[in-house]
Amino acid sequence: MKHLTKHRLSAAIIGVLLFISPSVQANTTHHHTLTSSELKLADDSIIDSINQLGELTVNIPNTQYFQTNNGVSVAFTPLHELPIVDISLYFNAGSAYDHQVGKSGTANMVATMLTQGTDSLSEDEFVAAKERLGIDFTSTANKDNLTLSLRSLSDQSLLNQAADLMVDAVTQPAFDDKTLQRNKNQLITSLKQKKQNPYHVASVAYHQAVYENHPYAHATTGDEDSIAKIDRDELLNFWHTFINANNATLVITGDMTAEQAKSLANHLTAKLPTGKSYKNTLDLTKPVKARHIHIPHNSSQTQIIIGHPTSKVRTDKAGRQEFSDFSLGNEILAGGDFNARLMKTIREQKGYTYGIYGGMERLRAGGNYVVEFSTDGDKAADAILETLHIINESLNEGITQEELELVRLGNKNGFANIFSSNASIHRVIGALFVADYPKDHLNHTLNRLDNATINSVNTALNLRIKPDEFIIITVGKTKPNLDK
Repeated sequence: MKHLTKHRLSAAIIGVLLFISPSVQANTTHHHTLTSSELKLADDSIIDSINQLGELTVNIPNTQYFQTNNGVSVAFTPLHELPIVDISLYFNAGSAYDHQVGKSGTANMVATMLTQGTDSLSEDEFVAAKERLGIDFTSTANKDNLTLSLRSLSDQSLLNQAADLMVDAVTQPAFDDKTLQRNKNQLITSLKQKKQNPYHVASVAYHQAVYENHPYAHATTGDEDSIAKIDRDELLNFWHTFINANNATLVITGDMTAEQAKSLANHLTAKLPTGKSYKNTLDLTKPVKARHIHIPHNSSQTQIIIGHPTSKVRTDKAGRQEFSDFSLGNEILAGGDFNARLMKTIREQKGYTYGIYGGMERLRAGGNYVVEFSTDGDKAADAILETLHIINESLNEGITQEELELVRLGNKNGFANIFSSNASIHRVIGALFVADYPKDHLNHTLNRLDNATINSVNTALNLRIKPDEFIIITVGKTKPNLDK
């Protein structure tokens, strides 16, 4: 528990500093701008306080890896503090695979309907079974994966019944026509309502622009036209194509032995048919033309998204070090706390926005670097130009040693938080396993943080962020003039 105590103390120190920061209203100006010496003094105070906590120790759970009898890869992490078991069954069957067998939104609709009844259970009976067992059972889709997730008490009788329900859902879905039509009506209504939200409009436009003709370009939900045309045959075709043992990965976390986990894994996957693996079959994303796209919208605020495609993050040793270095540098530039450069200037000093954040969306075939914020329409041009100036200045001049030490210590002391709950451990192990990270990746996290230097971090920032390639999306009443 030593590492958790230290983490709470360090979080408390940083939290206090955040709470005593002056409150800022959007589009107002401070009477006092923080000087570099004041910022350095604050940074040094944080570092000194964290250093007093002593050496950090982290106990990383022991994940075990094996295959089921029909070849499904499994990651099992035993945790016995709570009588809970988490299960996630992943398929390479996200929305990027929609057009191979159907229309935009097919993967999302399949995921939705896997927990809405089976050949042997009506939707009401399926819901009643979940409630009777006291389980959390969901099915979701993102751009890369379709995932079924189950959380149950580890009591053997309850867990066996929960596993039976999961097997029934994945191998005998009903895809009832009436339920499908209801889902389509509800989703179309929801998308119409979301058109009133400038962030939603900007996000859809951004992904279409940044990925162009790539399968990542369309929204996971699909659009109103594609959803209206989805039929049961397409759902069945998608399910038959992608839901198979060769295309699956299983993650189990919680209160059971290795032998119990192997038995459970075999039970969950035994009825999956053989088929084709679609892992790494998507084309890699490509650079696109930089441009400014404005979408008129009757909103007082202008939503702004700035970004560009990025190459796939490598999972070899050098690639993982490079991304760790980039993450440290990006936290200094565009992280979510008040020490980030963009936050200090765009929010704290200029008062353009309540919050501005930047980071990488990492997908199997590539990704994108993106900065997002909103501001009053008449301030949008100045806010965008100032944001671009800060990014360019940071890339050209680099970060400082003091900034690097601050985020390095923050990340080292915050590393233990990954292991603060069963759900967090399960989520992290699952993400790494599905993305083919080495099994000892977490064991070397602190080493990668220690290995970061000013040169390596600045190099990684310049490798990943290309201002000349930025696509700028603005959604608001008037188009900001960026030619000033």
